[in-house]
Amino acid sequence: MKTLLGISISLLAVVLTGCAGAQSTGQPTTAPPSAAYPTMSPEPTSPPTPEPAAYTIPTDCASLIASTPFTSTFGSWPLNDPAVVGSPGDQYYTPSGSISPTPAPSGATLLQSMLSATELRCVWRDPQADITNLSVEIGEVDPAISAPYLQSLPADGFSCTQDSSAETCEKVTTDTKYSVEIGETVLVRDGVFIRVSQANVSTPDLMDTLVSDVWK
Repeated sequence: MKTLLGISISLLAVVLTGCAGAQSTGQPTTAPPSAAYPTMSPEPTSPPTPEPAAYTIPTDCASLIASTPFTSTFGSWPLNDPAVVGSPGDQYYTPSGSISPTPAPSGATLLQSMLSATELRCVWRDPQADITNLSVEIGEVDPAISAPYLQSLPADGFSCTQDSSAETCEKVTTDTKYSVEIGETVLVRDGVFIRVSQANVSTPDLMDTLVSDVWK
């Protein structure tokens, strides 16, 4: 009995040892898919780049009012007449038509700084009247100049309004000598300014027409 029991125990030990060895030396466990094929992190997304503003600075004064009722009012007056704007070399010469921006003079006011960026200046004047005239100035302006200029206008009697695309300031007064209305309107949008100055002439919807000419 002892001998058989010893053999039986030894065989049992061998069998158990063999089973344990089979468990430890079997086929390797397949790695989970996440370990075999690492998941790529999503690429960081950037906010969409806004489309650049679509505008064109006109280069011809006559084309600004070519198809509007204004051709029968101030549009019939001489345009950029040298008798009004002067000639190159004159002391009071005012460059008109399609022009290049110029540096603002030393000590320039906010208005002078903005107008130094003018790229199109159009001046109409009734030759039969002392004061009746209208001028349009358009150009690209640095917001560092236009913003403080617009902020200064309410203190000068302008009424200003702002919508999602533009800020507009307007002032209407009466000339004490001729008792006629004098108006000034300034619009700034997308870094572009339009300034209209007029005396003794009615121009309903003119600014809307000019905006359509610039932002087509």
